[in-house]
Amino acid sequence: MELSEVLIKIGLSEKEAVVYLAMLALGPATAYRIAPQAGIKRSIAYVVLDSLQARGLVSVVPQGERKLYVAGDPGKLLGEIEQKKELYKRFLPNLEALYADASKKEKPQVQFFEGREAVYGLYEKIYHSKDVAFFSTIRDILSLFPEFPKRLNEKALLGQVRVRELLTLSPSDLAYARTMKHSESFQQRFAAGIGEFFTDNCLFDGQVAFFAFDPFLYAVLIRSDGVYKSLKTLYEFAWTAALPYEQAIKKTLP
Repeated sequence: MELSEVLIKIGLSEKEAVVYLAMLALGPATAYRIAPQAGIKRSIAYVVLDSLQARGLVSVVPQGERKLYVAGDPGKLLGEIEQKKELYKRFLPNLEALYADASKKEKPQVQFFEGREAVYGLYEKIYHSKDVAFFSTIRDILSLFPEFPKRLNEKALLGQVRVRELLTLSPSDLAYARTMKHSESFQQRFAAGIGEFFTDNCLFDGQVAFFAFDPFLYAVLIRSDGVYKSLKTLYEFAWTAALPYEQAIKKTLP
């Protein structure tokens, strides 16, 4: 390895390294002699010499109207390295604390699920959650996975999961609601307006899932704290304004 490479690796810039080596070779010398020895312009040599002087690696000896530059003891570089090492060790705990915090922050992630098996696997993730909030029109999931709502209802009745479903006043949603057993852990409400959800949507465990059934079956899962919190806030607004199960059933009775 060249000496200039060694000096660069221990903290000198490329130009500082070549100028310092030129000075070691020349002994006391003017910038006029140092510049060609180092292979740089004289104007740049002055800037580099000032930099090395600030680091204690160059001293200046006046000689009449001229300035002679003298290379300092290379051992000073070792002292500089030791100072940097001690400074780094002093603040290492702070850096490690920042690193630990950064490692806990997960980047937003988006996953795509396509096909019956993959989509059902995502529904299974929801089944094993602790708190689930749906906003959907039930007809699509009942046509493809009719057993899933029943399994989730049974688990909620055992107190193993909290489920809320925000549905519409469509005949299919109302008919489905009548087949479910309600409790503190399984609640249904109905959006008061006219309309429907065109996807099955779920908030669970800090994640958001969107299930689409037409024109083909797929799902998108988003893991993002900001997206989850924003949609959760909207959900709570909608849930507060929605009709409880008993009111919706009475309202739609003939």
